[in-house]
Amino acid sequence: NKALVIDTTAATVTNVTSSTDNATKIFGEAVSIQVVFNEVMTVTGTPQLTLETGSTDRAVDYASGTASNTLTFTYTVQAGDTSSDLDYTGTTSLALNGGTINDPAGNAATLTLAAPGAANSLGNNKALVIDGAVPTVTNVSSTTNDGSYKAGDAVSIQVVFSETVNVVGTPQIQLESGATDRQVDYASGTGSNTLTFTYTVQATDTSSDLDYKATTSLALNGGTIADAAGNAATLTLAAPGATGSLGANKALLID
Repeated sequence: NKALVIDTTAATVTNVTSSTDNATKIFGEAVSIQVVFNEVMTVTGTPQLTLETGSTDRAVDYASGTASNTLTFTYTVQAGDTSSDLDYTGTTSLALNGGTINDPAGNAATLTLAAPGAANSLGNNKALVIDGAVPTVTNVSSTTNDGSYKAGDAVSIQVVFSETVNVVGTPQIQLESGATDRQVDYASGTGSNTLTFTYTVQATDTSSDLDYKATTSLALNGGTIADAAGNAATLTLAAPGATGSLGANKALLID
């Protein structure tokens, strides 16, 4: 007379992996993460998966997969994120966040994950390196001795970054040198954390304490400055005269 199916068994997570190829991922790049259940699931709302990404863990939103056994979460690398082997933070990293994950009978899924690094975890299944550490300028100085410099003299200026950077093309730094500001070309330093720009004093240049023009004075000029992973450097400088600036570090008089 009846066809009554009894299902009181909650679905469980069997695997966490990623459809993204093993590689180093940099700031702004996306990683697609799949949480696999032992049966078809229906999702409402926006569950989240919390990833271990260095000093700040990232809660990653559910993206798709309802009515299947595989739910996809999309993670976009943020500035400062780092991981030598991307994984979630713990066995409780999958959370409903006000939503639901249920099987066809309506049983709420058991959300417990394998321990990070263990079999069936994201870290065990994949080799995804996260490098969202964007290089920044930490100091601008000069190896040229403090003193007075005349037309034709050369002044060597060093821009120091927080990590090793690679340079393509000819970036420039703009100096405040009197009536005419000077765009000074990059000279050397790729493959290190210190880039050198060489300034040759021009006729009419004057400065009682040589410095760059502004916090935006370092420019790519059609080139690139990036770390080994490919993160483009942040080029913002300390304010002229402030700690870490050329003017604060050196006493170079241009006449």
